[in-house]
Amino acid sequence: MANTPKTVIVTGGSQGIGSGAVKAFLDRGYNVVATSRDVTKSKELPSSPKLALVDGDLGETATAARVAESAISTFGSIDALLNNAGYTSPSPLLIIRLRTSHG
Repeated sequence: MANTPKTVIVTGGSQGIGSGAVKAFLDRGYNVVATSRDVTKSKELPSSPKLALVDGDLGETATAARVAESAISTFGSIDALLNNAGYTSPSPLLIIRLRTSHG
């Protein structure tokens, strides 16, 4: 199992620092779930079987649930979260992840 790729979620992944982080993780062999309001329309992200894209507003619990479900169903795990999106309150994604990892 030591060779199993880790999965990271990158919020705000459609452009700028977020898309740079997505590319850096992919270059290092990670599975990546990138999310932003219109991440599927991003021209900055490469096509890759190791990349899943989820559109939506992470201020909405339903979007956070879709992102978490995408990571688990596509890659089997969530190992890290790079919260690059500009939110000032806790993201529902973090709350959902804490609930799933602690019962």
